[in-house]
Amino acid sequence: MFRINQCVKLVSQTLPKEWKTTPTTITFTRGGRFIAKAKRHPKQKPPQRGSLETKVFGEGKFAQLHNKTGTTKVETQINNFDQLKIFPIVRQAMLNEIRSQYNLKGRDAKDITIKPTVVQTAAIRKLTQSRKVNPKLKIDEDEYNAMTDAERIQYELKYGNEVEKTRVFTIAAETGSGKTWSYLAPLLSKLKEDDMAMWKADEQKYQDFKKAHQVRSMILVPTNELVEQVYDVLKRVNQFELPEGENLKVSENYQAFSDLEENRRLRLSIKKLNQGDPPVDLFRYVEEYGKIDVLVTTPGKITAFSKLENINRPFRIFTNLRYCVLDEADTLFDDSFEKNTTDVITHLPKLLELILVSATIPKAFEKKISKLFPDTSALIRVTTPSLHRIPRSIKVMTIDADESPYNGSKPRALGQAIYAISNDSTEAGHVKRIIVFVNEKSEVDGIVESLITKYKVRPQDICGVSGLVKINERRYMLEPFLNPAEKIGESSDDSKVKILVTTDLLARGLNFQSVRNVILLGLPRSSVDLVHRLGRTGRMHQQGRVFIILDKRDKKSWIKGLAGAVSKTPRNNNQFDIGNYLLILRNIM
Repeated sequence: MFRINQCVKLVSQTLPKEWKTTPTTITFTRGGRFIAKAKRHPKQKPPQRGSLETKVFGEGKFAQLHNKTGTTKVETQINNFDQLKIFPIVRQAMLNEIRSQYNLKGRDAKDITIKPTVVQTAAIRKLTQSRKVNPKLKIDEDEYNAMTDAERIQYELKYGNEVEKTRVFTIAAETGSGKTWSYLAPLLSKLKEDDMAMWKADEQKYQDFKKAHQVRSMILVPTNELVEQVYDVLKRVNQFELPEGENLKVSENYQAFSDLEENRRLRLSIKKLNQGDPPVDLFRYVEEYGKIDVLVTTPGKITAFSKLENINRPFRIFTNLRYCVLDEADTLFDDSFEKNTTDVITHLPKLLELILVSATIPKAFEKKISKLFPDTSALIRVTTPSLHRIPRSIKVMTIDADESPYNGSKPRALGQAIYAISNDSTEAGHVKRIIVFVNEKSEVDGIVESLITKYKVRPQDICGVSGLVKINERRYMLEPFLNPAEKIGESSDDSKVKILVTTDLLARGLNFQSVRNVILLGLPRSSVDLVHRLGRTGRMHQQGRVFIILDKRDKKSWIKGLAGAVSKTPRNNNQFDIGNYLLILRNIM
């Protein structure tokens, strides 16, 4: 058996010092020996611009990622959330929620300094900027009064169209970079800003508005698990209340509204509509209590409203909806979701802002965005420099299942990898979590059964989750991976390791808290899937390890697509391009 931590240490000691940032293939052999290969000697010049190797993802199914042409400039001097335009109570509640999910490791929560990530800084600045009106449409009072009635009507139509025009934002950033709060902070701020503006204009109208039968904003996600995850974040932030005797320091503009007793907390109406949630309950809530500030759901649940026979004009509750977020937007616009997604958008007649959020920009998605939103003046992009790059905090290694002692058996290589992870010195005192990805849902149960019967994994330490498992069962199975790691001895089943075998169903968006180990049983279908699978570890600058188990069948797959991949990242950068990672696979082909 091999010990992974020993092998990684040996690799670090064996390679020349200047090679330690070069992508490396590690092939484990009997007795813990390994073969380490680096693609290019550090003194060797990189390929010239325009050569074959610089064409990242040039061919095949690994040619699906859009080659971004520009990134959003980020103000480097911004190092705390106070420097960003966020409604005061939203900022305080957000910081409290982030601290509540932080792995304190014995520290006091108040001692934790929380800084905005690159995508949070860029997105919040863009999303909260004032709407720009064409200077030609601005006139003074005398000019307006001099207009004829016809001219005045024409002017107001033009000006109104400019102010009320739907703006489309695209937020694209690497996995695990904090994208959820990059859109939640502006969204919740806009809702509170709208409340304040209405309250200042007419207090009675503001009170009546609370009872309106309408949904003000909506967050659409592709999976039931993501509905629960986003809803849980909103539920936690909505529960925050300022401690007794503590007041927010706010500017004069916010003072009177913030002093209202109701604004010692967010007091937003947050609802979800998930699998198993009857839509009729949503309408009953609106009838009894009034507005819903944020609704989290999937496109399919909304389009199903058209089949409701006992609700008159069900889409009417979206008549005044102003803000809509599509989280994992590239998935929501793929072939399986596109019709439902676009149908939902067509039922939002007063939509002001549509926010598309994704960790990858596939070429097909980019084309659809350009086609759906041809008015480039209304399209605002936020793209981080690290998009489509994997942090160097993630160690990527390959295991060749054709080598001895595996002799072509991927399950045997998997069993040995799990044994090694379980017995290394990492995560001392805590239950280790391992996520194993396979390509087909039909493989999940077989892998679980094999690990239990042949490789002595305890049944209580492993579970298989695919689309075949009911949603309520999936929630229960995922708890050990979505919550912080338990200490050994505190687990109800005395576990030292927890293993999740799953498919790409769980590779997108889910925040697996501090999961350190991911195993890919074979190559994924595309570079898009690769980015998302690797992104389940190494989140928010934490350490992670990825092991790819390959055999001769994988070595033949998409070799043309891998051949053109190359990193464009400088060696002193703390991240490497996904194309650079693909070179690791190429080394053993």
